[in-house]
Amino acid sequence: MSITHRTLSFLSLACVVSGALADGDAPVASTAGATLAQYRDMYSRSPLCGGDELTLLRCETKHKAFALCASPSVTRTTGYLQYRAADAGKPVFAYPATRKPPAGLFEYVSAANGDASIGFTNAGYRYLLADPLRDRSFITVTAPGAHGKATTIACGPNQTLQVNYTMRLMDDAGVWNHD
Repeated sequence: MSITHRTLSFLSLACVVSGALADGDAPVASTAGATLAQYRDMYSRSPLCGGDELTLLRCETKHKAFALCASPSVTRTTGYLQYRAADAGKPVFAYPATRKPPAGLFEYVSAANGDASIGFTNAGYRYLLADPLRDRSFITVTAPGAHGKATTIACGPNQTLQVNYTMRLMDDAGVWNHD
């Protein structure tokens, strides 16, 4: 599957406005003060995430499932984010392979229009988990190389990458790119 126009538009917008936050280097007050208790009901459950974990993004196809799981609290030195994939209910991939703080492993972008994404690179493959505010979420995996083939997987709407508590986790974890 080739990269879609929507994916390119989202990526372009995220690159252009990734730093369009208040003061450019700190989250807005409503994000900085967000607590899990305030937002817990907004997080859906994924069978790939444990009962004590938050599901930040979930995506399912006929035979495959994908999820971004997180510990309820994440900082630069504690907690974790982990992307997981399963085929026919069997785990086939986890990034990172072990649970560890996400700084230096993931990059989170929040655009001025409300769109949010988190990305990482593994073995040369670039993964983008995108959560547009006004459209369906998606995952794009781009193969290594200048002309690497991109595959986009459509996900459901109403993910949680733009939820204030998620944004706080991303900032506390040191993965929110405020540039």
